[in-house]
Amino acid sequence: MRMHKLLLVALLMAVLAVSLGASNIDPAHRWAWMENAGWCNWRHNRPDPGDGVEVGATFLSGMIWAENVGWINLGDGSPFNGAFYGNVAGSDFGVNRDPITGQLSGMAWGENVGWINFDGGAMASPPQPARIDLAACRLRGYAWAENIGWVNLDDTTTYVALLPSACRRLGDMNCDSRVDAADVLPFVLCLINPAGYQAQYPWCDPIYADLSQDGRTDGADVQLFVRCLLLNACP
Repeated sequence: MRMHKLLLVALLMAVLAVSLGASNIDPAHRWAWMENAGWCNWRHNRPDPGDGVEVGATFLSGMIWAENVGWINLGDGSPFNGAFYGNVAGSDFGVNRDPITGQLSGMAWGENVGWINFDGGAMASPPQPARIDLAACRLRGYAWAENIGWVNLDDTTTYVALLPSACRRLGDMNCDSRVDAADVLPFVLCLINPAGYQAQYPWCDPIYADLSQDGRTDGADVQLFVRCLLLNACP
């Protein structure tokens, strides 16, 4: 059994070279409207194709580009505690995501507009919290900026959406809305130590490892996970 586990770990570690995409925003739906600053682009391909915002399990990262006001920083992807930006110091700011409800909170910084509060929509009347709607695979609600007013994520025709692959669950073992190399070790942990997995990833459901959908997580799921990871052929 121990040898089997070691071979499994070696097999899965071999796919860690899979590259991570810079953004999981849908190129076809990447625009949001700021009431006093115009359009902002969440996947702008600057300086490289695919550059833009990345929506993770518990926080967002990357830059938005707005033609009228320049760059807007949603966070550097390295919160001090590893899970959520503290938003109490300029060195640890950014937009957080509640992994259960999808609600967004925290602060973004615009080089020419100052702070943008992603808690702002929740304080509106009626409340319109900024959030990730996984069922629709898109952002909803509003954020508030003192200098430019509302950032509208709720439009019915022009909005910011996630790539379809970012909204799937099976294989997404760290619940960051994508299946990639970062899911390898959580998958192994879930397979050999389910209690340890739940302790380390309390916002995730171990059922995401059941790619064969037979009601249990076992060796039958390994090949399907590797296929999902390497070929993007997830159930």
